[in-house]
Amino acid sequence: MSDPYSAHPDDARGGPPQYQATGDQYGAGRPGAAPPEVKRLLTLTLVSAALYLLNEIVGLIVTSSVDMTERYREMGLSAEEIAVAEQTGGVALISGIVTLVIALGLYALVYVFLKKGKNWARVLGIVLSILSVIGTLIGVLGALAYGGSGIVLLVLGLLLVVVNVLWLVTAFKAPVKHWFASHRTA
Repeated sequence: MSDPYSAHPDDARGGPPQYQATGDQYGAGRPGAAPPEVKRLLTLTLVSAALYLLNEIVGLIVTSSVDMTERYREMGLSAEEIAVAEQTGGVALISGIVTLVIALGLYALVYVFLKKGKNWARVLGIVLSILSVIGTLIGVLGALAYGGSGIVLLVLGLLLVVVNVLWLVTAFKAPVKHWFASHRTA
């Protein structure tokens, strides 16, 4: 009768435990199963998209509801500069909406192909996350120009930066990189 708590004969040689041949290199139950970090990456993609959408919607509402003429005067702009700034306001609104649609399309593209195990989607997500962090940090400075309404934009922007940094950390973790690399060669 064997002792259920005794070491397996193969474990007698020491070293780290070896995973069964039926699982992948991270011990998942079936070949090619994604490590838990991949699920986290997918979740962070959705959270980032939701925060981005919320941040942009609040930004559009704030910029359309704040009396920018008075803000421009407080900032010390001349009458000519204020007139130019007000003329570009409509263009900014339209370009903001177009940018929002394109960005959400890119989020969807990254999410769908991350789910399919495509490494190029991980790389695209890395590039877009870096650009998002830089752009959001610059935007946070601009949010302060909106006074009390800008506080909401500031908080949403900082949350978006935190989520995107977490996304980047997760995307660079070894199990994630190796899993996507194994799908690239498969």
